[in-house]
Order: sequence, then C-alpha cells, then structure tokens
Amino acid sequence: MTKPTRLRRLRAIPVKAILKLDRPGGRTLLGLLITLSVVATNRELKSVRWSWRRGAWISRFREGRVIDARRWDTWQQWATYGGGYDMDELLFRHYRPNAGDVVVDVGAGDGGETFALARLVGSSGQVWSFEAAPTTFARLKALCQLNGWKHVHPIEAAVTDRPGTVMISDNESWETNNIYEPGEIAVRGITLDDACRERGIDHIDWLKMNIEGAEKDAVRGMEQMAPHIRNVTIACHDFLGTDWGRSKVQVIHWLAAHGFTVQERGDLDEDPALGDYVYGWRT
Repeated sequence: MTKPTRLRRLRAIPVKAILKLDRPGGRTLLGLLITLSVVATNRELKSVRWSWRRGAWISRFREGRVIDARRWDTWQQWATYGGGYDMDELLFRHYRPNAGDVVVDVGAGDGGETFALARLVGSSGQVWSFEAAPTTFARLKALCQLNGWKHVHPIEAAVTDRPGTVMISDNESWETNNIYEPGEIAVRGITLDDACRERGIDHIDWLKMNIEGAEKDAVRGMEQMAPHIRNVTIACHDFLGTDWGRSKVQVIHWLAAHGFTVQERGDLDEDPALGDYVYGWRT
C-alpha cells in the first residue's frame, strides 16, 4: 500500500465509528484516530490533537491547550462558544492588547478570553483574571495550569464596590451566574483598587468586564485605579430586562466622569447581548 493511499484512508473516519467510540471506554482510541486523521489531512501535526482525560477532552492546539467535554477544531471555536461572536471585533474594537501589556479580565469564566489575552501580551506581559463562581474558577485555574502560563494569574473573587462576602449562583451554565439573584455560594468580594494594591499593579493597559449586571457596582470600586487605566471594554446587561441588570447609563456616566472617551456599540438588532457593550479609552 502506498503512503498516499494510507493517508486517504486515515482522513475519513466513519461517522458510525465516531458515535460508537465517543463514550466511556472508547474516547482514548477515538482521540488517537482523530489525531491521526488530522495528521493525514495536513501532512504534519500542526492543527489539533485530542485525548480524553478524567471526563473531558484535552485539545492540543498550536496556540495552547484547552479542556472541555466537547471536541473543538480551533481554540477560537472553543473560546467563542462555537463561533458565537468575533472576539477581535467585539472586545478589541478600540484597542488590541500588545506584547508586554498589563490586562485585566473581570468575569473570566472558564478562560476563553483569558486564553486570547495570554497569547496577545506574551510572557513579557501580565494577565489578571477574576472569576467568582467556584466551579467555573476551577476550570479557569486548570486551564492556566495545563498551559503552564506563569504570566497569567487567576483570582477567585467577585469584583465589587466594597470588600466583603457576597453570595453567587454556581450554575453549570456559568454565563448566567450573578450576585443579584438568590445565590447559594459565599465568595470573597474585592474592589479592583484593593486587588491592584495587594498585587502591586500600578497601571492597566486594557480591562475587560463582563459580570452580569455587577459592572455598575464594580466600577465604583476602582476610583483610585481609574487614572491609570488606558482602555476598557465593558459588557452591560440592560438586555436582560431586569432591574438589577440595567447598568449601561451608570457605566457610561462613570467612564465619562473619569476622563474616558466613551462609545456604545449599539447594534442591538444583531444580538442584544453584544449590542450592550461599551468602550472607553483615554486620548
């Protein structure tokens, strides 16, 4: 059998075989077969390798590794919920972090955007990633450990307007966890001012905040750092239609009062959740 013939056969893994193996006891073999298929398609190991470990897939991309119960072809698909949004266009509309930057990810979730930031700022930069929900934070921390990022610092805390204990939900669907609806988990609340002082952070080149309506409170806890923040991208949550979710007016007012040029995204017809993003920068 010639090499090209072997390659052609490896490229096509029958769907029935995938369905049969994608279950306990078969995923290790499935990961190997898919990896071989990728090698055959690309003629080199340059795309992604999959392996099954402790109830999740380990996807090994050139850019890094991710952990998820599902298989992803690229890290971007994993980070954006299967391509649900364009990260560059949504987050970095006015500023794209560069090598050496200090960036803060408030509401890091399980690390999709932290993954991007880790690559953008490189080992000469710093990424500070805050996540309050314990189950989600555990995945964020595991992601950082899996990739061996020494310049990424996961912090288990809710960023608020005052220090103390707050209650938060801890749902498997982590995107909806918040501190306003009845919560069952007590977590540490910290102001961004206190967090930066404790860690010696004297400036922030770019800050992202997406914390389910709590952004209107969190900005009030960064009065001291405000003059030292260059760019912000804040997801407001008016689209939720709840009293506690409305935050855009307060966030815009706070940014303008602290010397930021402010722009709303505003294209609500596309997706209300994306349309409520607000951007601020210093000129």
